[in-house]
Amino acid sequence: MSTFEWTLRPQLIFPSQGNGPRTDLAAAAYKPEVVEKNRYHEWESKGLFIAKNSSKEPVFSVVLPPPNVTGKLHLGYFKNNVLWLPGTDHAGIATQGVVENYLKSKQNITRHEIGREKFNTEVWKWKEKHGNTICNQLRTLGCSLDWSRQVFTMDQSHSHAVNTAFIQLFERGLIYRKKALVNWCNALKSTVSDIEVENIQINTPTDLKLPGYKDPVKFGLIYNFAYKIYDSNQEIIVSTTTPETMLGDTAIAVHPNDLRYKHLAGKRAIHPFRNDTIPIIYDEMVDSKFGTGAVKITPAHSKIDNEVAKRHRLPSVQVINEDGLMQTCQMFDQMKRYECRQKLVKHLDEMGLLKSVQTHQMTLPICSRTGDVLEYLPKEQWFLSCRKLNKAASNAVKNNQLKINPEKYIKNWINWTEDERDWCISRQLWWGHQIPAYKCSVDKDVIWIAATDEILAKLQASKYLRTAPEDITIVRDTDVLDTWFSSGIYPFAVLGWPETHNSDDYKDFYPLNLMVTGHDILGFWVHRMIMLGIELTGQLPFNNILLHGVICDNKGAKMSKSRGNVIDPIDIINGISLENLKIKTDGMYKDGIINKEELNKAINYHKSNYSTTKGIPECGVDALRFTLLTQDIKSHFINFDIHQCHANKLFCNKIWQSIKYVQLSFNKLRPIDEITRDDLTYFDKWILSRLADMVDKVNKAIDDYDFHLATKAIKTLIYSEFCDVYLEATKPGFDDDNMGYAHAHTLSAVLNTSLRCLAPIMVYLTDELIPKIPNFETNIIHNFDDLKKPFFDYPQIKDFDIWRNKDLENQVTKLLNVISLVRELKGMYNISNKIKTSIYVTTNNDTLMLDLDNNQDIVLHLTKCGYLKINLDDSKYSVSTLLDKDTEIKLAIEEDNAANIISAAKEKLRNKIKKLEENLDKLEAKYSSKYYVTSVPEHTKVLDKEKLLIKKEELKQLQRLI
Repeated sequence: MSTFEWTLRPQLIFPSQGNGPRTDLAAAAYKPEVVEKNRYHEWESKGLFIAKNSSKEPVFSVVLPPPNVTGKLHLGYFKNNVLWLPGTDHAGIATQGVVENYLKSKQNITRHEIGREKFNTEVWKWKEKHGNTICNQLRTLGCSLDWSRQVFTMDQSHSHAVNTAFIQLFERGLIYRKKALVNWCNALKSTVSDIEVENIQINTPTDLKLPGYKDPVKFGLIYNFAYKIYDSNQEIIVSTTTPETMLGDTAIAVHPNDLRYKHLAGKRAIHPFRNDTIPIIYDEMVDSKFGTGAVKITPAHSKIDNEVAKRHRLPSVQVINEDGLMQTCQMFDQMKRYECRQKLVKHLDEMGLLKSVQTHQMTLPICSRTGDVLEYLPKEQWFLSCRKLNKAASNAVKNNQLKINPEKYIKNWINWTEDERDWCISRQLWWGHQIPAYKCSVDKDVIWIAATDEILAKLQASKYLRTAPEDITIVRDTDVLDTWFSSGIYPFAVLGWPETHNSDDYKDFYPLNLMVTGHDILGFWVHRMIMLGIELTGQLPFNNILLHGVICDNKGAKMSKSRGNVIDPIDIINGISLENLKIKTDGMYKDGIINKEELNKAINYHKSNYSTTKGIPECGVDALRFTLLTQDIKSHFINFDIHQCHANKLFCNKIWQSIKYVQLSFNKLRPIDEITRDDLTYFDKWILSRLADMVDKVNKAIDDYDFHLATKAIKTLIYSEFCDVYLEATKPGFDDDNMGYAHAHTLSAVLNTSLRCLAPIMVYLTDELIPKIPNFETNIIHNFDDLKKPFFDYPQIKDFDIWRNKDLENQVTKLLNVISLVRELKGMYNISNKIKTSIYVTTNNDTLMLDLDNNQDIVLHLTKCGYLKINLDDSKYSVSTLLDKDTEIKLAIEEDNAANIISAAKEKLRNKIKKLEENLDKLEAKYSSKYYVTSVPEHTKVLDKEKLLIKKEELKQLQRLI
């Protein structure tokens, strides 16, 4: 972009479409549905989002974290040659659950009734019908994704990559099969990984509603019961929070230094329900202070007990099966676990063995997918050995090869990568990538082989079983891979891996430049991508990670179906009535997407939050995008407020009206020969300096991913400085030819630049308005030819440094403070704009005196006053306040009962100040209370602190007016 030329030919160019007529803004106000209509389709049809393969051009590549194919977007997905690659994830657990609910709701059948093959056919049907919803929503949101490269994680090419990854890792000895205790979810009938376990703290007796149980189950109790010592009158009392698992006890453990139990060395206890005895053992893992200091050992259902059993060579007795029913337990066989608990405790009591039941704090492992309490069951599964992979992932961050932003999450990363537990990667689902592993056997000899098909598996197995392939019996594993495994190879698989020699995309765009995702899946997804990327491609899949917060509602609660507070962005864009919200939510329930409890919570949430507005008001895409980016995306939580979003729609309208004003103002211009820099006014130079400051702030903020600072800088410039001040300040100037052209050049330059800065955020509005800003062949900032390019350069500070003038900005700030104080005084004393009252300024500041004198017309125009008198006071009645130690502002009260008006207004102000002071005292007392300090979440404290500061500033401003 060219800098200012000393002499400008004012050859005006009105906006047009090609060689067609001039295109003024016909609509009186901004209407998002008109601006946005068909625009994205036009961009996509022109191929504007397609990244071109070229080894010469610099590229920037990033993939969209693949949203689940289960249907709908939520607000959390917003947070040179560019590739932004779209895709959807098959989401094994989530999709299977939705389709199961759908089949039950629509056809009253279960997946087991129709079998695996037909069920998967139903899933594919459901995917074809609903799977594009989320992609269409992303289009509506204006996301510039390269749809020509769109992928689905169950596509043939991605499935091939998944199989290849499994086989390579198996052949390298990193994937192995073993029987081990796994996290088992009865509701899913599947294992889940450790990071899908939500450990909730139970502090008091708590009833929980669990899947498969009609009545709530009580937790938060500890049961003390006795084992009789064999061949003795003695007994030993054990403490447990899971009494039903005592049916699988194979020992009782005490600490070797616990003197209370020294006399039981070598003794055995009588199991009351199994008609056998179990040993008393000594192990240092026992906490002598827990309960009675004696603990039951159940190797088949406790990971800690399992380790103890290995040390002491204890047997393992499984008493809970994969359906959550008791087994090998005689009278308790086929009972549900928690129904068994009630009857077993009753029997213990009747036998005189139950000693007490007490309140007890406990940690309960909950499946984050279903809300069910997890069991620990011994099961043969596939595991990925993580020690080597974790070390490489950890070193990448420690050596600064991998950068995590915000850096506060580095600690989480180190914790993840220092965990030496292996990753259980098999799932007992039907929807997903079936594990490419085969059980090959000849008589009693068995070996597992990873291969792409049965023929290759038999050939491989024959080498180890030393027999002909045709003599081998082969069965493929029915389990599927953990969805996070297939998602873990996503960054390179979607670009052509493993066929890298044939893939230009892999050569040009891998590794990615950046990975953007929520901090809540740092361990779920990012960790796995790094581990698998290093191992399978020999390099990091990306070098930079940007983690954004979890989207919450306006009260700070995380958006989730279980709370009923999820907001569909399409409803924000188009608006929706309360009645239609209910109809839509009912439809989701009928389609099996939400359950009855979630339906009721959603309807109640809608009533309590949207009743005053009778639903969600129409906001449009650009207001939604802008609102999301006004929050610090790097915060732990991102709060979203519908009312703020609607306010930003009004901001869009403010921009719309500013363009209309500029178009109308340009109509007033009469031809002149030329203007120079000297023709620029005091306010022209000020707004150009503020523009330079905004461009600088926005560029720095975007470089640092501080998008909230960018939106703040843009809105402050456009709304508070350009529209509220500068635009108004130009109105008297258009009556003067030279001054009018100086204003016109400045208006055009500021609008072009600020809207270009806004373009990545408000994509539709800026695309509509930038071509409609009147311009000049030679302008202060822009060359007109630049404006006709489909992609324009983003404004850079080097092009604006010439306009920086901090001294002038300070001068104007003081002048604007005078105007602001006058407006406040007029508001306080109810002085109508129809009464052209007088302003009296008494000051020792020579610069302010000169600025006021030179800009009287503008000061009076902005304050709607009649006269400005400097260092001259001939008022009879007036009210005053201090601007600073050098300057006093007075405003004449020219009505008959002026004294009474002043007295009444000051009394009203004092009452307002007193009430605000009382409220502040209450808030400060609340925020310093012990309960608040220890119990209130940190994100709530941050919001409360902001509110407190706002109220203190309000008090300070009011006190200034007394």
